[in-house]
Amino acid sequence: MDDQASSRLVIYTLLEKLVKCDQVASAQEAFEYCAEDPPDLILMDVFMPDINGHQACKTLSSNPKTQHIPVIFVTGSISDAEQEKCWNAGGVDFVQKPVNATTLINRVKSHLTHKIKTDLLEHLIYTDRLTGSYNRHYLEDSLPDITRDSVRDNTPLSLAVFDIDYFKQFNDEYGHLEGDACLLRLARTIKDALLRPMDRLIRVGGEEFLVILPDTDENGASTVCKRVITAIHQLAMPHKKSSLGRVTISGGAATYRPHKPDTIDDIMLKADQCLYKAKDNGRDTFTYIDAEGRVQDEAQ
Repeated sequence: MDDQASSRLVIYTLLEKLVKCDQVASAQEAFEYCAEDPPDLILMDVFMPDINGHQACKTLSSNPKTQHIPVIFVTGSISDAEQEKCWNAGGVDFVQKPVNATTLINRVKSHLTHKIKTDLLEHLIYTDRLTGSYNRHYLEDSLPDITRDSVRDNTPLSLAVFDIDYFKQFNDEYGHLEGDACLLRLARTIKDALLRPMDRLIRVGGEEFLVILPDTDENGASTVCKRVITAIHQLAMPHKKSSLGRVTISGGAATYRPHKPDTIDDIMLKADQCLYKAKDNGRDTFTYIDAEGRVQDEAQ
C-alpha cells in the first residue's frame, strides 16, 4: 500500500514471482480490500494522504477481522523515533526506502512463514479433528467478538443448536467407527446447508452442534433450521434403533438482538430449550423463538 505508483511498482515487481500480490493506493482502499479478501501480509508506506500508515495500521489492529494481518512498514526513515512509531502502531517490521531487493524478499518470506505456522496452530487449536468443524475453544474465544460485531452494527445474531436423535442407540447398533462416520457425514451436510461463509458450524458435544448465524433474524434462523433438518432427512441413513427408521436431527434456535435485555448466554439457553421441545415434539423437527418471543414449532 503506497500512494506513489512508482514505489508500488518496484515492490510489486520484486514480489510478484514469489507470492500473489495486489496493489492499492490509499488506506481506505486497503480497508475495503481487507474486508473483502484478507491478505496474509501487508506492506504499507508510512507517509500517505488522508490517513497515514501509522493510523491505518492501528485501525487494522483494532478490527477483529483484520488484527491478525501482519504489517511491514516501508519508510524513508529508520530513526529511533520513526521505529518507535512503527512498533507502537502495531507493525511487525519495517523496510527502508530505497528498498533493497534481498532484504525485502527475505523479510517477506520470514513473516509469511511465521504467519503460515501461526494459522496452522490456530487451525489445530480451533478445529474438531473428527468432523473438521470448529470446536468449543473456538466458541469460547470467538463468540464474544461476534457478539460485539452484532452490537456495533446493530444487527441480529441467531444461534441454532442441533442434536442427533438416538445417537447412543446408533453407536450401540452399528459400532463407534460407524458412529464416527455418521458424525462426519452429518457435519459436512450441515455445513453445506449453511450457504454463507460467515456462518459457523461448531461441534459443542459428542453429537451436538451449534450454528452461529450473524446478521440473521428469527425468520432467517427458522429457514436455516428447516434447510439443515431437510438435508439430513434426505440422506436417508438407516437407523434400526430409531423410531423414525433413519438418522435424523432435532434443532432449536433463538435470536440475540443488541440493546435487548437478553444476553448471548440467555439466547444460548433459549436455543437449548427449543431443542428439548423439538425432542418432545417427536424429533426430526425444530422449534424457535419468534420476534415476539414466542416458541414456534416448525409446522407453524
